[in-house]
Amino acid sequence: MSDIEAEKITEHHPAPREGHEAEYELLEEIMDGLKDSIIEEGTYVHKQPRRIFVQIHPEKIRNVVQHMIDKYDMWQFITVSGRDLGDDLQACYHFVINDRKIAITFRLDVPRNKPEHPTISDLVPAAEFIENEVRELFGIVQVGHPNVRRIELPEDWPANEYPMRKDWEDPRSLMKKSRTTGPKEGA
Repeated sequence: MSDIEAEKITEHHPAPREGHEAEYELLEEIMDGLKDSIIEEGTYVHKQPRRIFVQIHPEKIRNVVQHMIDKYDMWQFITVSGRDLGDDLQACYHFVINDRKIAITFRLDVPRNKPEHPTISDLVPAAEFIENEVRELFGIVQVGHPNVRRIELPEDWPANEYPMRKDWEDPRSLMKKSRTTGPKEGA
């Protein structure tokens, strides 16, 4: 088993029902309301209190977010994070359901050879900036994004080089030349 496969298996830390009743109740409601959008494997209540992870079909992200906004008044967006899972890349959309004080992460696995899913930036305007960052650093494209632009990397950064992917090797020592990531004086 590769390190990536082991990491994917061991990252799930499901919580017992006892002591996590509110989280299980919310997860069951979400699963009932979004049956066709959710992938049960990878969907669970985390042992850390007030945490739920929901694996969804990437093409369903807009339906999921709209449903959650309408039904649960889910308006507190935290961030989007990216992950390199080997054959797949993953975008993780993090929110808080305020009235229940439960954090929820929607995970979308996209194939490395076509890493794309619909944008949610028109539904959640705060996602516009960070979706650009995830696109730039991981190469995960949010189709329909209204304002594609550079956020972190310089304008002359080479196309199709994503420094947060595990297989990126910095072939031209670009990071060493950076004022913020390169060698420091006196080091």
